[in-house]
Parts: sequence; C-alpha cells; structure tokens
Amino acid sequence: MGGRDFGGLILFLTIGASWFSMWFLLGAPGSFYKHGSGFSTFFMLNIILGLMFFVYGRRMWLLGKVFDYTTPGDLLEHYYQSKTIKTVSAVLNIYLLFPYIGIQLLGAGLAFEAIGSSFWLGVSTMIVLVTLFSVFGGIKAVAWKDAVQGFFYMAFTWVVAIWLMKSGITGFESLKEVFLSVDTAHPNFLVFPGESGFFTPANWFGYAAIYVFAGICLPHLWTRFYMAKNMDVFKTVAVGHIAFASWGFVPILIIALLGKLILPNIEQVDQIFPILLLQYSPVLAVVLIVCAFAAAMSTIDSQNIAMGTIFTKDIWLSLVEKDSSQQRQMLVGRVSTLILMAASVIWTFTAEGSILTLSMIAFTSAALLFMPLTGALFYKKAGALSATYSIIAGALVLITFTYFISSPFGVDAGVYALLGQAIVFFGIAQFERYDRNEHAIAYHSFIDKAINGGFDKTLTSPSDVKPYKKEL
Repeated sequence: MGGRDFGGLILFLTIGASWFSMWFLLGAPGSFYKHGSGFSTFFMLNIILGLMFFVYGRRMWLLGKVFDYTTPGDLLEHYYQSKTIKTVSAVLNIYLLFPYIGIQLLGAGLAFEAIGSSFWLGVSTMIVLVTLFSVFGGIKAVAWKDAVQGFFYMAFTWVVAIWLMKSGITGFESLKEVFLSVDTAHPNFLVFPGESGFFTPANWFGYAAIYVFAGICLPHLWTRFYMAKNMDVFKTVAVGHIAFASWGFVPILIIALLGKLILPNIEQVDQIFPILLLQYSPVLAVVLIVCAFAAAMSTIDSQNIAMGTIFTKDIWLSLVEKDSSQQRQMLVGRVSTLILMAASVIWTFTAEGSILTLSMIAFTSAALLFMPLTGALFYKKAGALSATYSIIAGALVLITFTYFISSPFGVDAGVYALLGQAIVFFGIAQFERYDRNEHAIAYHSFIDKAINGGFDKTLTSPSDVKPYKKEL
C-alpha cells in the first residue's frame, strides 16, 4: 500500500497514467478513426469519472484506512460477511487482467511492427521491463514512474497534434479546415452514430456505463484509493482527472481526423498513429514508441502488482494456506505474478480482436464489481446473495455472448452483462433486505457519519483508528 501516504498530485498522476495505458495512444486513435463521432464523445466520460473518484474514492479510502484493506475482496468480504464473494471477486479480477495486460503487450508488438521492427521483440521487451519494475521496484517506485511517464506521453500527444496542424506539412492549416475536409470526404463520420454505425444509443450508453464503472473497479485503480494520505486528497484527484483525462483526448481526436484524410484505408486501425507519424517524421515515430511503452508500463506494472496481491491474499491465504509467513507470501506473490503474466500472453495471442475489443472485455469484467461496491457504500438492501449471484450472472452473460453466441441486435455483450446483473442484483435485494442486518446498519451509519465530518482526516497510525473499529 506504499505506506498509505500518497498526496493529491502523485495519486492523481498515477491513477491517470494507470487508467490510460496503451489503449490511449493506439486503441483510442484507431477507434476514433474507425467509428467516428460515436466514439469521439468518450472524452466527456472522464468528467463523470473524475466526479466518481471524489464520491466513491473518499469512502473507499476511509474504509481501507480503518480496516486495513489491501484488495477489493477485503472490502466486499467484510461488508457482506461472506468469503464466497471474496473468492468470486478475486477470480473475476484475475480474469479481467488477462486481456488488460494483453492489450499492453499487443500494443507493444504493434508499435514495433509499425516502424518495421519485430512484433515479438516489442512484446518480449515489454515483458522484461515491466517484470523488473514491478518485482524490484515496489508500488512507490511504480507510482512515481507512472507520474513521470503519464506526463511525458500526454505532453507528447499535444506537441505532435499542434506540430501536424501548424507546421503546414499535412496541407491543413486549421482545425476548421480539417473538419470540413472530413465532412466532405466522409459525410457519415461526424454524424452520430458515426461511420461504422456501431455506436447506436444502446451501445453508447452501455459503453459509457462500462467505462465509468470500470474506472472505479479495475483492481489496480481500486487499490490506489486505499493509498491516499487523507480524505482531502480526492479533491485534487477529481479536479486533476477531469482536466487531465478529458482534455487529453483532444489531440487524439485531431490525430484520428488527420489519419482519416491522409491514410483513409488502413487495415490495422490500431497502427494509425505511428503510421501517420512515419509519413512526416521517422524520429517522432520512434519517440511515439517510447511514449507507447511509457503508457503501457504505467498500467501493466500496476496490474502485475495488483494481480499478485489478489492471488496471494484472496486465494492463497483465504483458501490454501492461511498461516503463510510473510516470506512465503512474498514468494507466492512473485511466482503467481510471473505465471499469470505468462497466461495473459497466451490468452491475448489466442484471442481475436482489436485493442478496443479486448479492452471492453476487461472493462466489462471490472464493471461487474460496481454494483456490489455500490451496495457496500450506498444501497443498503443488497446483501451477499444479491452481490455474489449478480456478479456470476453478469459474468455468464458476458462469456456467453463473447465466446459462444453472437450478441443480439448488434449490441455489445457488455451491455447485456450489466443489464443481466442489474436485474439479479436489485431483484434479490428486494427479498434479502440486508438493510435490516445490524452489521450493515452500523457500517452505513459509520460511513455517513465520517463523510459528514465525524472523522479525523489525519489518521496516521493503527492506534488512531481503534475507536472507529469498535463501532463495527
């Protein structure tokens, strides 16, 4: 947990850098390029997500501080008084990290391939670098590295977008001219739902929910909330993310629009950014590869640490060897990280789809933890049965429509997964009525009291939190 003393600036930067990943530099431009206006509104969702960081993050930090949580399963198990939901959430968290880690490796390979190098050289280089950082650096080293790398690749996208527009080398001298040219050459591109027609209202709102819910519940982000120094840190995190993340999509949008005009027939859309740069500056194309590695590393090392921690705490200590020594736990964490990393490589390169497709599988899996989390923080009726069976129901729907049956009516499988989960979650809750349970009443009362000012925000040691633990 890095001492649980991260200040606002470093926490906001490590969350932002971990959130964006390789998807931001390769997947997002490719998705804008392919889908058009339906996808371009995604940058607005980061405004909502920033607000969610403030609302949810403060409560998650509070509980983590008082009860010493280190994994998502710790919070869910404690609130719902159920070891089953801890195991279910751990399995789901590890599963979702396979495609998400795979996205970074896939992006590394594609980035190398785009500049004429070996796909597998990119993948293997990423694996070696990330393993060294996560195994020998620890979470504080990873967080500071995230901050530096995140600032670096975000600044680079702005520099490139401005240079392509202002230098005159692309033949366009203003953003207005670019929009008019795109509208003339591709009349459906700027009209909702966009050129591909994929982002119908159902898919757009479904993706919006998945994106925002995942931004809270991806395990490497969830655990970041526990690491804050105090509750006030989340003011900086929220404001910073709204500015950093939403405006960060603007240069990506410009690059995708230029790509649509200059290179209208790219088959591998995830390579549009490096291929476009190669047209004008091979040197900048290589710098882009460095930025892509920075984006990927700032996510994958955090995911590695989260994956090893979840396996060790929520599966090994909970189900296999409850009395493991600290040294044994460290060994299990490191070995499991390496094994699961290898599994994610195999999973990625046997799966099919673009970076966007793989990311939505991971995002949807993470989003399935949002309702159980909401139950613990806000919705008092839902208990262990509602939370556990809704996760299982949503996961089964996602797996069915992703791997076995084509998703009906062209709606993404993730939309059906969240809908199925909501029906089960709220349906069972009406009969379960966990709000009558003494533990649930005390838990929510404690949260309400703390958020409304009845809590010392400067807690620094375990002895400081003892009075609050007694309330539960």
